[in-house]
Amino acid sequence: MNSEEIQKIVEVIEDSNLSTFEVIRLIKNSGQSKSLVNVAEEIKLVIDCNQTIGQAITRGNYKWRNVDITVKNFPTSREVIGRKVEAFTKLFYFGYNISSEDVISKMDKDGYRPAMLMELLVLGFLFPGLQRRHSIVALGSIWQDAEGHPFAPCLDTYNSERGLELYASALNWRGYCFLGVLKSPAILAA
Repeated sequence: MNSEEIQKIVEVIEDSNLSTFEVIRLIKNSGQSKSLVNVAEEIKLVIDCNQTIGQAITRGNYKWRNVDITVKNFPTSREVIGRKVEAFTKLFYFGYNISSEDVISKMDKDGYRPAMLMELLVLGFLFPGLQRRHSIVALGSIWQDAEGHPFAPCLDTYNSERGLELYASALNWRGYCFLGVLKSPAILAA
């Protein structure tokens, strides 16, 4: 391994905000077939609902995004505008084809709901390395195009570039992670 390869490894570790323990665990498990998604069982996010979707996208420093991801298509809920909301989140991964309805049902059984777009954007800003390892979908924010087809936002990677995409949510998913939010988030400040 040359110094350039080592530097890239260090950059990925730094971008992922992994602890030394988590890096060691990833290395030890790298030969195993199970997913390495559950590096952090629970991820705490603070969502600042004073910012717009556009501001959150800019803050996330994405190289590309779907043009239909706008404030008009993904409005922020009125009850949280102007507040900060604390959310305890978890990534859900299924190693088989699964429908959006089944993902939501499994989240619900664990006491979680599907994440909204703003929660996904905060995750992408705080933990950019996560989407380099797995595409992460927010099934709590669904947009319908002119033909009525439903689409869900997804943190994705293409040619090593981080981006924000919309995928048809009526299809089965395989190999994707889904951001779930523990029900009953705490509002921190008005």
